[in-house]
Amino acid sequence: MRISGWEKLGRIYHAPAQSNWWASHCMAPSAILINPDVIRIYLGCWDANGISRIGYIDVEAGNPQQVVGVSDRPLLDIGDDGCFDENGVFPAHASKVGGCVYLYYTGFQLGHKVPHYNFGGLAVSEDGGNSFRRWGRAPVLDRTEEGLCVRAGQSVFVEDGNFHTCYSAGSEWAQVGGKQRPVYHVYYQSSPDGVTYRPNGRRIVECDPDEEHGLGRPQLIRLGARYYVFYTRRKLDMKYSYGYAVSEDFLTWKRLDDEPVVEHSESGFDSEMVYFPSVVDAGNDVFMFYSGNGFGRDGLGCARLLRGM
Repeated sequence: MRISGWEKLGRIYHAPAQSNWWASHCMAPSAILINPDVIRIYLGCWDANGISRIGYIDVEAGNPQQVVGVSDRPLLDIGDDGCFDENGVFPAHASKVGGCVYLYYTGFQLGHKVPHYNFGGLAVSEDGGNSFRRWGRAPVLDRTEEGLCVRAGQSVFVEDGNFHTCYSAGSEWAQVGGKQRPVYHVYYQSSPDGVTYRPNGRRIVECDPDEEHGLGRPQLIRLGARYYVFYTRRKLDMKYSYGYAVSEDFLTWKRLDDEPVVEHSESGFDSEMVYFPSVVDAGNDVFMFYSGNGFGRDGLGCARLLRGM
């Protein structure tokens, strides 16, 4: 199977403004088929101070424009004072592992000489994704030489007892859009348990400094016989979009950013950003959920994959 294009379904949700903990934004969607009828989309939900906690919406698996449930509380709150996630959390990737749901997430901690640090945590649900407990208060992807400021956004694909993992990592900063922003690339490594990782992985997709300053939150999925990793392209012109790479063996990856993607609209909620892609195979269809303008301030979009042979 190959990707021949995407059919936009439009904006499917816009965050309510009346909630204390969820005042705005549908940031960093991570979609998972909870059961044959329902896709659950975990989201970064901002309070009035711009601090993100993780909530969700549920949509019909056959018609994701139909919202059937919305969380009334955070499923994962910010971390304890002094921890890597004390200033916000947003989803990296949700995956079923055995009888549990593993929710990998990115934690924010403010910096002094640099704006912030991002490292990757894990929360686990034993009740089908309705409540989560942290694996620990420390990140499972912590600071190493390959990522002194950013080492997070991990996603996993479990096969033959291996947790194949893609994530973003970097140590540098660039002045983009009037602000200091992190520079990072996409890495790969496997883990025996989804928790234990080596200090260094293998860089599989390189950030192009002529066009972008970071490749964020890679999403790993198998479609047909090939493995795809979808990632955010944090563009220098701030019109963030996404790209993807493909592999048949996790060893060799080919970047395909010039292949069909979900384009920005001429106007509306996704005219400036098609951001944080999350692709889920719902059985009859493959959907991509993404954040719109303002890092999801203007809502959550969806597109349906047009399959090619």
